[in-house]
Formats: sequence, structure tokens, C-alpha cells
Amino acid sequence: MEIIKDLPEVFEEFAEQRQKSFLAVKQLKDKGIPVIGSYCTYFRKEIAMAMGAATVSLCSTSDETIPAAEKDLPRNLCPLIKSSYGFAKTDKCPFFYFSDVVVGETTCDGKKKMYEYMDEFKAVHVMQLPNSASDDASRALWKAEILRLQKAVEDRFGTPITEAALREAIILKNRERRALANFYRVGQLNPPALSGSDILKVVYGATFRFDKAALIDELNDMADRVRQQWQEGKRLEARPRILITGCPIGGAAEKVVKAIEDNGGWVVGFENCTGAKATER
Repeated sequence: MEIIKDLPEVFEEFAEQRQKSFLAVKQLKDKGIPVIGSYCTYFRKEIAMAMGAATVSLCSTSDETIPAAEKDLPRNLCPLIKSSYGFAKTDKCPFFYFSDVVVGETTCDGKKKMYEYMDEFKAVHVMQLPNSASDDASRALWKAEILRLQKAVEDRFGTPITEAALREAIILKNRERRALANFYRVGQLNPPALSGSDILKVVYGATFRFDKAALIDELNDMADRVRQQWQEGKRLEARPRILITGCPIGGAAEKVVKAIEDNGGWVVGFENCTGAKATER
């Protein structure tokens, strides 16, 4: 008989998923499965998936490694970059350690400098980002960069990526995006069904799940259960509704959500790299 867990228990499991996936990524490496690490949602994970590689989001959510990073990087760089580089340099990020290659991107000058230093001790591929999405030249550059990434991955691992495999990966990844959106859109319910903290546990924890098919089913099941319970009257009190945008939220940055909700608001939307920005389109 299947045991159906209470939603709060499921949310906590997602919150702990990052730690659980440390062992999971080692097991993938032991099986000979390539691992590609990244920091930014501009990395097209479908390319890695199409050649059978696993993708991991690299550590950048704690300030503990910033002092080590400042030995190489300027102190006035943003904490996100210094944390990222510090985890890489000190080998305190298991995901970075097990990654065969890191895919970077030119989102800012600080990131570009970080990847220059990182390339001295880790294989790094940097994608050049256009500054616009509307003109033909920028679109041509971005398409060329995606194709260059595909060739770099094929050359490194000696595995050609077929169009059929790429289409299959795109379909699976889009199903995952729709399931994530279906879940975090429970924040549209008013009064809210869930706190922003619980929504974030799931959305952030989902990035560390390697079994995408199982993840999709679980996300959709949770969304259905939340909406059903809301219809049955299980609702939070009415408060000001807050949307968070900007940098990724996870790890130490969760204090932003806590501060809002401890002081009389509910976070009902994440329009950033952790949420809608990486999913809706």
C-alpha cells in the first residue's frame, strides 16, 4: 500500500535535496556518466541531456568561502561571484569537484574575470551572450553560441548529439518547466495556500533532482493537492503579497523571504533565476 506523505513533509524533503544530491552526483560519476556544472540559466541543459550527461547547479549561496576568493578577486565584486569562485577554489563544493567541465557565460564583467581564474584549475567553456534579444545580429550570435557549446560538449566527451536525442531532451525539459510553473503558480491563490518559504523549498530543491520524469509527476501531484486543500478551506491569513525579482534565491539568500514573512507579508512570486525567469519562456 502506497504511503502518501503530508505536504509539509514533502516540502522538507525538497529543502534537503541539495545535500542528498551530493551523494547522487558521486554515484553518477562512479557509473561513468559525464557531469556538467553551471551557474546560470542561460546554459542550455538540453544539450547535455541529449548526450546522456547530468547537469548540476554549482555552489554560490554561502558567504563562508568569500575570504578565500578575495585573495584573487577584488573585494568590491558582488558576493555571488566571490562565493562561486571561493567554493570552486577551495574544493568545498562537491558538485564543482565532480564536474568534468563548467559552462560559464558573460553575464557581467565580474563573471568573466572569475572564469578566467577558474580556467586555471578546471575545464571551462564560456558562452558569449548578446546584449539584446530583438535584433537579427544578436539572435545570430546566440544561435552560434549554442551550436559552439554543442560542438564543445561533443568534442570533449566524444559523443555525437543527434537531432532526435536533442528533440527528446527539449520535450522532457519543457515538461519539467511546465510542471515547475504549475507548482509555483499556486502563489496566485488569494489568500495564499502556501508560504513563499515552502514554495521556495520546492522550486530550489527541484534543481538538484536528476530523475526528471519522477520530478515532473511529483510537482504536478503537489500542485493538485495544494489547490484541492485550498478549495477545502486550508488557507493562510490575508497579508500583503510580495513578488521577489533579481538575483537567484537559495541558501543564505533565503533570509530575504524569511524577513518578509516574519514581518507581515507573504512572498507569492519569484520572478528571478530561481523561478519564472528561467521557466516561463
